[in-house]
Amino acid sequence: MGSQGQRHAQPNAVRPLAWLCITLWCCAAVLGCGYSAANTRLSDEYRTIAVPAFKNESFEQEIQIRVTNLLIRELEADGRYRVVDDPAAADLVLRGAITDFDARAISFDTNDNIGQFKIALTASATLEDTRTGRILFRRSNLRGRDFYQTLGGRTREEALNEASEDLVETLIYECFDDNW
Repeated sequence: MGSQGQRHAQPNAVRPLAWLCITLWCCAAVLGCGYSAANTRLSDEYRTIAVPAFKNESFEQEIQIRVTNLLIRELEADGRYRVVDDPAAADLVLRGAITDFDARAISFDTNDNIGQFKIALTASATLEDTRTGRILFRRSNLRGRDFYQTLGGRTREEALNEASEDLVETLIYECFDDNW
């Protein structure tokens, strides 16, 4: 009976340790998720944002329309702020400009034909508190990039879409999520 009593003692001794581990893991998971969800430095008093059409200082026609529309769509999907049309009715205004567009050949075949292009967009942006007029964020040289093949593979239009998305993701991260 002595050996049988020891067998029952071991599982009972492990049980409190298992509960402690599970409890600590759950606490870490809950606290970790709460921290990552509240990663913006902006106060909760900001509820609305306006995004006037970006300016186009590059030679790529209508690139500012593509970037502005994509930025508005991403902000709406993000859900932290309600996007409004009128800057005067918004708590925040995000203004920007496409400052450069570059499409350059980066690879060639044996006959010196271009094989691959790199598209790069550069932008500047400011985020303003409309009540105080204070600039909360200002950056230049925000970049978005992508590549496309001249024969087969992805098209210039697809690469331009991806470069625009990359630029918008960079802008949202640096403006709202980075620790300045």
